[in-house]
Amino acid sequence: MTDYSMASGARVEIPEGVRLTTFPARGHTPVIEWEYPEFQSLCPVSERHDQGVVTIQYRPREKILEGKSVRDYLMMWRNKRNWQEYITEEIADLLYKTCEPDWLTVTICWATRGGIVAKTISTRGNVPS
Repeated sequence: MTDYSMASGARVEIPEGVRLTTFPARGHTPVIEWEYPEFQSLCPVSERHDQGVVTIQYRPREKILEGKSVRDYLMMWRNKRNWQEYITEEIADLLYKTCEPDWLTVTICWATRGGIVAKTISTRGNVPS
């Protein structure tokens, strides 16, 4: 059984050297939604893989994210140690800063681990209701 008593001091990592590509929206501002069902990262304490489905939704303003560069970025998390909650925030921050949309939401539905199903959601901007 993993000892989580020192969890607050666990080392966390984020991908480095990330290069996301955008292209001009040219007036096209549909709501864009992507799912990436192969997301993986490492628990910062046990170093076991956490797996989940990432859903990204956003309404572009002037720039649209290029899908392959986003997929490549998500793949970079595979061997990075970080908490599930922090990862969702890191992804939302980077994508929002890169394309400056009206709004953006990142949701990760994590695979069951230890009998708990987790879903983390991070939103930037004003999502219409």
